Amino acid sequence: MIASQELTIEEQAALRVWARKREAERPAPRFLDFLDHVYIQPDMDRENYDPEVEFSPKGGVKWQKWPYLVERALSWEARNSESVVKARQLGISWLAASYGLWRAMYHQYHHVAIFSVGQREARVQLARSRFIYENLPREYQRPVKFKTDEAECGSGSVLVAFPSTEHTGISYTFRVVIRDEAAFHPYAAENYAAVQPTLSAGGQFIDMSTANPRLGPSGHFHDTYWASKRGETGYAAVFIPWDARPGRDAKWLAKQRAAFTGLPDEFDAYYPSTDAAAFVARSGLVFPQFSEHRHVKPAPFTLESAKRIVVGVDPGGGDPTAAVVLGFDGYRIHQFAEYYELGTSGADAANIGGFIFQYPKPDTVLVDPSQTSLIGTLQGQSFNLNAQPADNRRGDGLGLVAFVLENDRLTIDPSCKHSIAEFAGYRWSTRVDPSDRTRYNTSTPVDHHADAHDARRYAVAELLAMLMPHAALPKRALGGRPMSTVAV
Repeated sequence: MIASQELTIEEQAALRVWARKREAERPAPRFLDFLDHVYIQPDMDRENYDPEVEFSPKGGVKWQKWPYLVERALSWEARNSESVVKARQLGISWLAASYGLWRAMYHQYHHVAIFSVGQREARVQLARSRFIYENLPREYQRPVKFKTDEAECGSGSVLVAFPSTEHTGISYTFRVVIRDEAAFHPYAAENYAAVQPTLSAGGQFIDMSTANPRLGPSGHFHDTYWASKRGETGYAAVFIPWDARPGRDAKWLAKQRAAFTGLPDEFDAYYPSTDAAAFVARSGLVFPQFSEHRHVKPAPFTLESAKRIVVGVDPGGGDPTAAVVLGFDGYRIHQFAEYYELGTSGADAANIGGFIFQYPKPDTVLVDPSQTSLIGTLQGQSFNLNAQPADNRRGDGLGLVAFVLENDRLTIDPSCKHSIAEFAGYRWSTRVDPSDRTRYNTSTPVDHHADAHDARRYAVAELLAMLMPHAALPKRALGGRPMSTVAV
């Protein structure tokens, strides 16, 4: 073999090109095998780590094979698209940086986009990929040229870091799109629309974030996650709770809670135990008293033993039609069952009557007073129910429901999933001051899917009226908010 120093400059250049090409064509390692050689930047001082934790010469800490990370790694390698709701500080962003680098470095023309909140965050995410690359063993490295906002790979692929701006992502075609902390992106919907052609052509989409406490149950990430959970997007819905990471226990959580004193919305969003809890921002809730732990429980008494049974009915008209069965034992009120029909244009008396007949005959059925035809049908010979127009004074009824929640005198059966889900989205309406454009909450609740709330309010008002027939209704809710006395 001729020594390289005997070659001409042109021949040496050609040899380097050939060597890079052969290197790029070597089979890609499995993603988990690749992760065995990944080091990440430590999230605390080195001396605070267990002495057995392995560090690289450049100060990186060995990537940990925690079960929830391995599960995501296997899913992503299989090219599954996912919408991931996660607690904070679980290492998911580092896993995404590893995956983006692995996919672009080892696969020809697999362009990868990583969207972050802003320019700084985008560059931080690309810097993670660079740190991982520089700490890899030589035999796992392939030619990669890192620039400020992108990395060019010898495979012909590029890894591009984008900030979430109005026109980002337009005119690009990617095989993999990753959104990091998507709930906080100012142009999440616009960016998603820009890369949608890529995704519809078989591209992989990894959408991940902690919940945004300022948005609560709203925003593009929230909507995408729940649409995925309903099976409407083709993406898997994945939730990773606060205790997924080893070493986190009740004592650890209490310490975090203390650090968030006075910030309940932030704590709930950052360290959730369920996906529903992640998106519940308490600010603006009509019923901030509600807690699944306190109020969602099996029945404390049987419906047959109840002193009074009341059914509340709120017909749809474009929204869901809801009916709830409440029993009262003289002290406690329990919701035993719900009827919830989505997408109805009107109330179906046969379905509602059939639902009611599954249970002991109620003493009263309270119906939205505008539904005179339905009331008459339920009163008729086919059903023979004591159907009456409900007292639908909203402000008064909301105050009564808040009272029984606050005093733990109302519980809801776990089977009533729609009724439970409505609490997170039932909020005071937000208006904008036309003079200075500031936002403020009004005393009018938003009516987005609050039909079970309305049906329950009718029934609770009737039950409490039976207890105090001569007592005046409260003028203010528990929070001091004036309550309307006008029917709405």
